[in-house]
Amino acid sequence: MQGPAFPEAQESLDLKGRLLRVFYAPRRSFAALSEDPDWLDWFVPVLIVCLVGAASHFLTRDIVYNPEAQLIKDQLQVLSEERRQGYLGDLAQAREKGWMWVVAGTFSSLVLVSGILWLLARFVFTSEVSYRTMLVVKGYASLIIAVERVMHTLLILVWQTPVVQTGPGFLVPETMVHSFAGQTLLAVSFFDLWQVMVLGLGLAALARVPTKKAVFAVLALWLFFVMGMGMLGSLALAAGTGQVPAQ
Repeated sequence: MQGPAFPEAQESLDLKGRLLRVFYAPRRSFAALSEDPDWLDWFVPVLIVCLVGAASHFLTRDIVYNPEAQLIKDQLQVLSEERRQGYLGDLAQAREKGWMWVVAGTFSSLVLVSGILWLLARFVFTSEVSYRTMLVVKGYASLIIAVERVMHTLLILVWQTPVVQTGPGFLVPETMVHSFAGQTLLAVSFFDLWQVMVLGLGLAALARVPTKKAVFAVLALWLFFVMGMGMLGSLALAAGTGQVPAQ
C-alpha cells in the first residue's frame, strides 16, 4: 500500500513560519510540512484559538450576557415566565462558564472537522492520508477563527452590543430575521469562508487532490452546514425559543 504523498517543500520553515503563512500563503505552509507532521502542528494553533477565545469571553461577557441589554430584553418579552427564568439562568451560567464552552467547542470542532476531511480524502478522493494529517489541516485553518474572535471582541467593545455580524447578516432586514433565508445569512461569516478556503487548500496539498476539487468539496459541505444552521434557527424562533447570545 502506498503511503501519503506530500508536496515537496521548497525550503524548510519552522512551526512559527508555517503558522504565520497560513494567513497569506497557506499553500506554502502546507508544502513545508513533513510526511509525518508533529503533534505540535495541530496543538499549538488550537491552543492559540482557545486562549484568544477565553480572553474574548472575559473582555466582553459584561456586554454579551447583560440581561439589561435591549436585544436580550426583546427576547425575554416573548417568553413565558418559566422560560424567562430558565433563559436568565442560562445567561448567568454562560457568563461564568462560557470560556470553558469556547475551549470545548474548539477541540470538538477540531476532532469533528478533521474526521470529515479524513473521510473525504480517503473515501471520495481515495487518498492514503492519515487522520493526524487532517488534524494539522484543521489546526492551521483554525487560526482564522482567532482573527475572527479578535474582530468580534473589538466590535462588541466599540458598539457595546452583545451580537455583531462579520458577514452578510448585517444586511438582513428585521422582517427577514425569522425566515430561513434570514437565519441562513445570519449564520454566514466571511471568516468562515476564509477558513473554508484554507481547509480546501490544505486538503489539496496534503492529500494530493486537485485544488479546485478539494476547495469545491469543502465549500459544498460548509454550505450544507450553513443551511442547516439557518433551518434550525428559523425553527427555534418559530417555536418561540429564546437563544442565549454566543460568541
